[in-house]
Amino acid sequence: MVKNLSTTWAAALLLASGPTARAVIFWHTGDPAYNASTPGDNSGWHYQGAFYGFQGVPIAPLYFITAKHFGGSIGGIFYFHNDPYTTVAVYDSPTTDLRIWKVDKPFPTYAPLSSGIADIGATATIIGRGRQRGDEMIVSGQSKGWKWGVADNVQRWGRNVVVDELDDAFYGKLLYCDFDKPGIPNECHLSEFDSGGSMYVLEAGLWRLAGINLGVDGRFRMNAMDNPPYFATLFDIGGLQIEGPVNVFNNVNDTENDIPSSFYCSRISPSLSWIMDKAPGSNTLAMESFSAWQRLYFTPTEIAATATSNAAGDSDQDRIENLLEFALNLDPTFREQVTMTPATGIRGLPVVRRENISGEDKLTIEFVRRSSASGSGLTYTPEFSSDLNAWSTAGTTSVTTINPRWERVKVIDTLTTNDTTHRCARLKVTLNE
Repeated sequence: MVKNLSTTWAAALLLASGPTARAVIFWHTGDPAYNASTPGDNSGWHYQGAFYGFQGVPIAPLYFITAKHFGGSIGGIFYFHNDPYTTVAVYDSPTTDLRIWKVDKPFPTYAPLSSGIADIGATATIIGRGRQRGDEMIVSGQSKGWKWGVADNVQRWGRNVVVDELDDAFYGKLLYCDFDKPGIPNECHLSEFDSGGSMYVLEAGLWRLAGINLGVDGRFRMNAMDNPPYFATLFDIGGLQIEGPVNVFNNVNDTENDIPSSFYCSRISPSLSWIMDKAPGSNTLAMESFSAWQRLYFTPTEIAATATSNAAGDSDQDRIENLLEFALNLDPTFREQVTMTPATGIRGLPVVRRENISGEDKLTIEFVRRSSASGSGLTYTPEFSSDLNAWSTAGTTSVTTINPRWERVKVIDTLTTNDTTHRCARLKVTLNE
């Protein structure tokens, strides 16, 4: 792996810490309200908790993980969807910036952890609470990015591509992303106060915790007269100076191609043995009943208001009851009516199609379902009908395992278009808790 800069990385790093927590910064917009609510794809947003104004992520029944460098003390309160958890013990990684806290009562569910196999090259979801985008930086008439703006105490999410792993002598193995122009949709960078925020990657059909926010490149200045130096969100640091060891600033040549600044996350996968030792139950998939799932998306106050959060409720008013959102891997706080992608989908409403099966046209229904081992308490019943009155469960079923929690099911009707002129399919879901 080759970095763009020849400076000593650790000396040119700002830990993403500070007295309070804020939000990530985007290339495409400086709107402070942008991406300040769930992305709707279950890519990690709802696993975030708050701790001393920073963030952390539950990873086992009694444990959450965060960044070491911002501190904290036993007795501190970790808030998970506004439910307080008191810390009772702490464990520091000897080789990284990771820190695990034990709490006084079990979490309803917790984030799956990345094995590392899908990290490099992944389009990751990044969640943090850094600063807003500030004034544009112009060097020799060319835009380079933006200085950091005000802190606004807003959690936001963005995306970026994981470039590679960096092995740092002090912070251990890190994942890093470049802030490219224009980058991918929702291209983002970290800033001060993003510590404890998270990087998630999609692995085997689940968004898994791959990193904990650590730091960014910087500080920068245009020349020796440009004081004090500053941190900035830059898609091109060419023509600037970047701080290296012992406050020495090094020139970065202004080349034809942009030289992006980067941000860094403490990588989870190399620390899995340590994590599993200190946090029993981690690196497993939580059993997820409907009541546990409720507590992943709703606060205790919202759960008490059963009209919107119970199985028959429709909290996001998308005409999909919470029970179906639970059953079909949807987000009950994100208003959408998305249909599952046939053959590859991992979430969405069932897809019903007319297909040619062995030379005969038949109706098929395809959907995702929670596995019997996941603890969901659900029964899925696909049915076919010619008159919307008499329904039959007869059909040929094939099941594809996505991961231990989810399966993709396809059912082919027994009748062909030659047997009946009208045919419908539906999926019944029953909660057996």
